Amino acid sequence: MSKLKPQEPPPPDYYAANLRHLFRHVADFYDDLLTGEEQGYLRAFLGTTPAAQRLYARLLSRKGPWIRVDRLNYREIDDLDVAVDTLTAAGLIERNAPAPADALLGLLTQAERKALFPNVAGTRKSDWIADCLGRHQDEWIRHRLRGRYAWVSLARHRQARLIQLLFFGDDRQDPSTFVLMDLGLMRFERYGLERSQRQFPDRIALDRFRRLRRLNRLAHRLEEAAGLADWLAGELILPARTRQEERQRDRTLNHLGAHHERRGELDRALECFGRSRMHPGRERRTRILAKLEDRTGVECLLEKMAREPRCAEEVDFAGRFGRRMPRGDQPVTTIPLAEAPAGNIETHACDLLSSGGALAFHLENALPRGLAGLAYWAVIFEPLPGAFTNPFQMGPLDLFWPDFAEARAESIARRTRELSEPGAMRRALETTFMEKQGVANRLVSWRHFDGTLLETLLRYVPEASLLALARHVIRWPYRTRNGFPDLTVIYGRDNFEFVEVKGPTDQLQPGQRVWLKSLAGLGLRARVLKFKAC
Repeated sequence: MSKLKPQEPPPPDYYAANLRHLFRHVADFYDDLLTGEEQGYLRAFLGTTPAAQRLYARLLSRKGPWIRVDRLNYREIDDLDVAVDTLTAAGLIERNAPAPADALLGLLTQAERKALFPNVAGTRKSDWIADCLGRHQDEWIRHRLRGRYAWVSLARHRQARLIQLLFFGDDRQDPSTFVLMDLGLMRFERYGLERSQRQFPDRIALDRFRRLRRLNRLAHRLEEAAGLADWLAGELILPARTRQEERQRDRTLNHLGAHHERRGELDRALECFGRSRMHPGRERRTRILAKLEDRTGVECLLEKMAREPRCAEEVDFAGRFGRRMPRGDQPVTTIPLAEAPAGNIETHACDLLSSGGALAFHLENALPRGLAGLAYWAVIFEPLPGAFTNPFQMGPLDLFWPDFAEARAESIARRTRELSEPGAMRRALETTFMEKQGVANRLVSWRHFDGTLLETLLRYVPEASLLALARHVIRWPYRTRNGFPDLTVIYGRDNFEFVEVKGPTDQLQPGQRVWLKSLAGLGLRARVLKFKAC
């Protein structure tokens, strides 16, 4: 594929080459799942001219759905009109297709509006459009615009979204994902991409997932149509067959439950939240039961969340809901602050702690996540079914799913036993760092986790402490993705602590409270450094 260079325009074929790679991967990897119409869509793009491919790649990244032709200006396309005609003939775009008149009027500048419709009054855009729609029929407005400001729109939207879903595992991503890789900022791990491990083993699984995605989108429009909530509830009765189906279903159930809760339909809200395994389902159920004065039900749910939490928010909620407890039971050091520091409060704290000879690093979550990423690298990139959909992933699709560790329980247990041997953690960190430095891993921030940091950690922090942090993260990547104390401070060999910095008006967040409690449970020293205005 074409490569980008920082501060330079992209090569002429850059965007089109990326898109060709995406289409060819899907055509090869999922050919047995695609319908004739979907395969035809792939062939239409791959078989068109280079100029048309370049324009289509650009159009996919534009905000639409309607785009004025006279605003398409790309240096890599010599003859724009020919490229537009070629894409139109291939059925990939439509030219001057029917579109809402108000949307088309919104594409005009104020000067263009006055020139085309001099009899329409109003200076505010919204008022002007409303007046124009009141004076003229939609078809006449479209006819008037076609002659001066032709527009194009993407055709075959469903096929385009399907191709993105099959490649990225999520139809919300697009080919712009390639930009980071082509800038040379990323290299990607090599992992197996076998048909037997595909995200969608057959067409039935693909269609079920897409159907659940559509239901989820409809759940955001419950106020628009009477009876939609009842219909959705009926559609969600069938059990999910896979983990990814379960996630889509649970998201929709939470939206549905929130809708009923807002309307005061508490029994129906409890039913929806009760069927969901995703946060905040159990929290909302607890709050509703408390409102209904069902204390037994509240205590039962709180006990379940405390015993088997699904995320950091549940840990914090289970420990605090309905209890008059202080907001912090962790050590707090208060320091007067006479005036606002020149930089941010974390840098000020870092300088303050370093002034006594300590080594202070502002790492936040980069420390524990980086340790887990290096120590459990092979586990993270284990090619489980559905985990990897293309060669350019920074980690498996389910890395931040609540059941990530459950799906890899044997691999994590085996790796933990290996790392527990004397010297094994040190060797693992050093070897993985040397072999994988610069390779993309969602848990490792190479900008923070450099050789100097690793050398310092291995010199001053016991292996057992490093392993405890890494093991804690890999067991719950979702729960531990944020909230770790701001600073890692080292005073000498085996003498270190983690410090959460708070300015005069800052308060601890749920994830931060959970991490502080977890560090205490791991036997690792942590405290809050609170600056107080004076």
